Amino acid sequence: MKNTLLFWCAALFPLLASAQLTGLVAEIHASHENSEIAALEGLTTYRIYAVMTQSTDEVSAIYGDSSAPMLVASTTGFFQSSFGGDVGWTINSAFFSFFPDAPFDSWFTIGSANQEESVGQPNMIGLESAFSAFNSGGEFDVSTSIGGSFFTLAGDPMAQAGDDLKVLIGQLTSAGEISGYLNLQIFVEGLQSQSLNYVGVEIDFGGSIGTDIEGCTSSDADNYNPEATSDDGSCVIGGCTYTGTSNFHALATYDDGSCSFEGCTDPAAVNFDEEADVEDGTCIWVGCLDPVSLNFDLMANFAGPCDYSAPCMADLDSDGGVDIIDLLLMFESYGYVCE
Repeated sequence: MKNTLLFWCAALFPLLASAQLTGLVAEIHASHENSEIAALEGLTTYRIYAVMTQSTDEVSAIYGDSSAPMLVASTTGFFQSSFGGDVGWTINSAFFSFFPDAPFDSWFTIGSANQEESVGQPNMIGLESAFSAFNSGGEFDVSTSIGGSFFTLAGDPMAQAGDDLKVLIGQLTSAGEISGYLNLQIFVEGLQSQSLNYVGVEIDFGGSIGTDIEGCTSSDADNYNPEATSDDGSCVIGGCTYTGTSNFHALATYDDGSCSFEGCTDPAAVNFDEEADVEDGTCIWVGCLDPVSLNFDLMANFAGPCDYSAPCMADLDSDGGVDIIDLLLMFESYGYVCE
């Protein structure tokens, strides 16, 4: 039974950086023609690598969900050893001399092919159902709404490209035709602040890295590749990602702070929007709309309470009514200088 370690992985942050992933390439690790191990006869073992442009570039995570699925499949299924593992970093190579098929098990990883090579803290989450099918010889499919991921902490030396510019991300053994595509998060030169996401990158089983003709073909992207002849879904485009704004960019992959929010920009209004930077004429000022009131508000556009002079203030003799006597009393007081 293969062991599965479950932890929560960090959120993925697409930020500004230049393209770092050249592609995913499969190299033949072992051919099992005329093998002495019956279970491996006629199969081929491939090692899958993420190829970078700089030695310090780092694979932070390999992930998938319903909006960005990842899939690895074979027409004849995958070989699974009972003494292998779901992921490279859990495999104990000390067993290889006792179980000769174990070194050719099918698994995924970030950099490490066995426990002895693992010096960081790689882990995974949300991949139980995908491995259940994979361990039964089926495809590895991560396309649920919750998703799943292999991931490691920043600074893991096994996740860095190194001098050969490659990071090991899996081993697959099969007699059939293998195909697949993955999503990767890359830290440019190992910097978390320089993160790029690559979605739907196909694994090249041609065995040659060559000149990369796949890339971002969108001229307004940060990582536009003028030499690319086909778009690989890796375009990183800055723009406003808020759908309620007037300058929403439907193709933007990260928010560049350019969003223009319409709303009421007057702090005196009851519906003042502190995030708004464009006045849209919706401000509401509540106040008395009656010009004869004591508190008439010239700016008000929404009715509020009005204050009026109390009529009985003129009842000077306090008899409960305003009559001629009160008027005479007023005449008596006319011209008096109040101190």
